[in-house]
Amino acid sequence: MQIILAVDIVEGKVVKAFAGIRSNYKPLFLNHKDYSNPLVLIKEIVKRTNLKKIYIADIDAISKTGDNSILIDKILNNFPNLTFLIDAGFQYPVSVYNYHKRKFLKKIENYKVVLGTETIKNYNLKSYKFSKKFELSIDFNGKESEWLKRIRKEKYPMDIILMFLDKVGGRGLNFKFIKKLYRKLSNHNLSIAGGIKTEQEIKQLSRMGFVGVLSATMIHKKLSRDSILSP
Repeated sequence: MQIILAVDIVEGKVVKAFAGIRSNYKPLFLNHKDYSNPLVLIKEIVKRTNLKKIYIADIDAISKTGDNSILIDKILNNFPNLTFLIDAGFQYPVSVYNYHKRKFLKKIENYKVVLGTETIKNYNLKSYKFSKKFELSIDFNGKESEWLKRIRKEKYPMDIILMFLDKVGGRGLNFKFIKKLYRKLSNHNLSIAGGIKTEQEIKQLSRMGFVGVLSATMIHKKLSRDSILSP
């Protein structure tokens, strides 16, 4: 089981996500300390944990209001020993190809792209197989049923994130529903995002067979506790 830090970025700042309502996202403060600088946040968390992978959602790119690509390149260059999952609102295979090309020219390799079903337009996943660096995020926003049907037909194992947007912010998990999903998709490598509150829940997901969890709230709480105890 791999624990993955989730970082949402809006206009260059890390924001506190809640229930997928992006208009309510605010710059991240913990114990009245500003952690909205992603470089500062990641540095502090890496010091206190053994995390090896970080998911970054470029909310501006996903919302088509801009992007944080320069900042994300800086983050990747500053933490070469970490692997980053980048969700930047990719729509078509050509946008993924161009993204990889820009990273190749900059000699940046420590990342994989995340194809979110909220934004991708090409339903033919074979079109993306040229890219060995991608994970599929099935976004549970009321339109996930068609994707679930399609994924069940995929015979080769894929890296899939089950993204419960309405649970973001540690709002709890529906384990009965999650068990049902796992049975249907167990031939894939599955991770969970949204709703994680406790380490006990992570252990339970691990026993079920999930390979990873994406969390911000739980890791932020650990950082807050450690900050209080630090001299």
